[in-house]
Amino acid sequence: MKSLVLILSISLIFFSSCKNAPEANIKEKDPNAKYTTCELIEKPFVNKRGISTDYMELYLRCSIQDYFIKLCHSNVDEKALRKYLNKSISVEMEIRDDGMWDICTDDPTYAQSRTGAYVVIKKIVD
Repeated sequence: MKSLVLILSISLIFFSSCKNAPEANIKEKDPNAKYTTCELIEKPFVNKRGISTDYMELYLRCSIQDYFIKLCHSNVDEKALRKYLNKSISVEMEIRDDGMWDICTDDPTYAQSRTGAYVVIKKIVD
């Protein structure tokens, strides 16, 4: 009899905790929020031919997407960001898909660069 009560009590606790877990993990994105919280990571530089190098670059891992950080257009420098390496960081940022990652000037003489979505960080939110 005691074991039956114990099993029922444990089952009740287990099922009630499972019921509340998904609700606790849901985070609705506030469209009025001015900042985003992501993880700051570094990845090796990979050239256009797919060859990885020893040079490490900073990326923001936001949900399932890793975004290259274009530092030359950002309002923060690499030293300020590295304090948050492999940690959560809240930033005011802009996602862009309008240019080349490796070119920081308007000079069109450069022929090759990586392209795609990247982020520009306006400020770190503490």
